[in-house]
Amino acid sequence: MTSLRALDVADNSFSGAIPSSLLYNLKSLEYIVLSANAFEGSLSLASLTNNSNLKVFSLIDNHNRLEVDIEEPTWCPSFQLKVFGLSNCVLNKYTNDVILNFLKEQSDLRSVQLSDSGMIGNFPNWLLDNNVNLGRLVLKGNNLSGAFHLPSNLTLVNMTWFDASANMIDKELPSWIGSILPNLIYLNLSKNLLNDRIPHSIGNMKRLQTLDLSNNSFIGEIPETLAKDCASLSTLKLSSNNLQGRMLPWYSNLTSLQYLYLDSNRFTGDISPGILNSSSLLVLDIRHNSLSGTLPNWIGDIHNLRGLMLSSNLLRGPLPMSFCNLRYLVRLDLSSNNLGPNIPPCVNVTIMRFLHLTNDMLVGHFPGFLSAASSLVTLDLRHNALSGEIPSWIGSLQNLKVLLLQGNNFEGSIPLGLCLLKNMSILDLSNNNLSGKIPSCLKDLTFGKVSMVYRNTFDTPGGWSTGWVPYDYNGKFSFNIFI
Repeated sequence: MTSLRALDVADNSFSGAIPSSLLYNLKSLEYIVLSANAFEGSLSLASLTNNSNLKVFSLIDNHNRLEVDIEEPTWCPSFQLKVFGLSNCVLNKYTNDVILNFLKEQSDLRSVQLSDSGMIGNFPNWLLDNNVNLGRLVLKGNNLSGAFHLPSNLTLVNMTWFDASANMIDKELPSWIGSILPNLIYLNLSKNLLNDRIPHSIGNMKRLQTLDLSNNSFIGEIPETLAKDCASLSTLKLSSNNLQGRMLPWYSNLTSLQYLYLDSNRFTGDISPGILNSSSLLVLDIRHNSLSGTLPNWIGDIHNLRGLMLSSNLLRGPLPMSFCNLRYLVRLDLSSNNLGPNIPPCVNVTIMRFLHLTNDMLVGHFPGFLSAASSLVTLDLRHNALSGEIPSWIGSLQNLKVLLLQGNNFEGSIPLGLCLLKNMSILDLSNNNLSGKIPSCLKDLTFGKVSMVYRNTFDTPGGWSTGWVPYDYNGKFSFNIFI
């Protein structure tokens, strides 16, 4: 065994300690992969000191059960790694010093994965300085802070994957980031403290397929260079920033775009026609902005849309008839706009699972076309001016788990059809004009504690409490009734 060159025990259920003597004695090892197990105890990387041939070391996804000591004072590695992965472990438990100084001795790294490893300090730009052939760098979920420094005198042509998300990196992105990393396919800097404007040099990343800068504090407009030159983008996520102006430049060349998330910003004006060039779009999420005007007729030309989220804007109705061309919608959220007075009955709901139309100034009776929504899981019609009776066919929507009808003008009795909805988790009929007796069969829907709020005129069946219970749509109880 002393001549063993590769040791790969990944994706098993091994537990217990990793014998340091095992690694210390196998000095011919070039390839060590211990990932995705349930190892416990402790391991010192100093046991690899004499493995001069070592090129690959990977110990990732170990569920934080293993303590790894990486900074013994006398340790000087004799190897030059190409691949190093160490994540979801407890590093340097007794020193609280997680800097990985030994990596400063490495100069030929091609892939580094150190996610959820507790790294502290500034972004390690020395990793890029020392390893010009680096192709993949994953540092997500650490405690890196300070400014995001990148070497300005390098072009890292081999770097295709860069993820430093979920840290505390702040200040602006270097204006030259697109020149340093021109061949990136994946860039994720989400969940940091970055601010100022998105650099125009991002347009130099012409191979970029995924860009996620969400949950930061970027300001200004989306750079025209990004919209024009990043034609390979499949996923663009800029949610939860302070971006403003038009949601996309007038001219956009995002022809490969499938997922566009611009929610929770400060965009104004109409919905940009630049989206039309993204004919492969599957998800459009522009919730929580200040977009105005009517929904454009051309929205129906984006035939493949699966998710359309427009809630909490200043959009007004009526909805264009071209909306009925969206035959594959699974999730539709038009809430908190002024898109009434009604929804076109030709809207295809046969495969729709999530429909949110709360606070949309809808009038008239319960939308009849919803009787075809056999896949519906959530139906939210709260805070409109719908009237008439709740239809008996509601009981045919067997997949329905959440039915929210609060704050309308529904009248008459609760239909017995509701008792057929065996999967129901939340039912809210409060603040209507319903009357009569509550069907006793509703108690058969419960799978645990029942929360009930009465705000209609009912005869209460015996054995049901009538006290005030706060609204809770977050799953505290397995079944909630608000009536």
